[in-house]
Amino acid sequence: MIVVYHDVHSVAKLTEIYKLASAYNVDLFVVSRVQGGAAQSGVPEISARAFLEGRKILVVPDLKDAIELLKPSKVIILAKRAQVPFDPSEVDDKTMIVVTGTEPDVSKYDEVGELRYVEPRELGDIGKLAVALCLLKR
Repeated sequence: MIVVYHDVHSVAKLTEIYKLASAYNVDLFVVSRVQGGAAQSGVPEISARAFLEGRKILVVPDLKDAIELLKPSKVIILAKRAQVPFDPSEVDDKTMIVVTGTEPDVSKYDEVGELRYVEPRELGDIGKLAVALCLLKR
């Protein structure tokens, strides 16, 4: 499975999302549209950590670049405004699960996959990914 953290600004959130993905043994962690402090110090920090842990990480300019490079079987974007709940049975090892670092939600421009929600919908990016990964582990 591929986890993508898209539109990233916060170093702390980037680090926490990486730790979460790492704890659940995600095959590949991707960071797209990384900006500001997250680009300057967050990416080097998680890159070093990934290297030491023997994990794969990929940094790309945009979500569409990640999709073009990796050619996932399905792209699931965790979003509050989604109408369909996240279903772990939809996920295979080539599925890309995307969480965004911006509020309130993913922009229309970035809707390049199927929108899904997790409960409770009020969760932020880290919470959404944690619930999804927990559901997958069951």
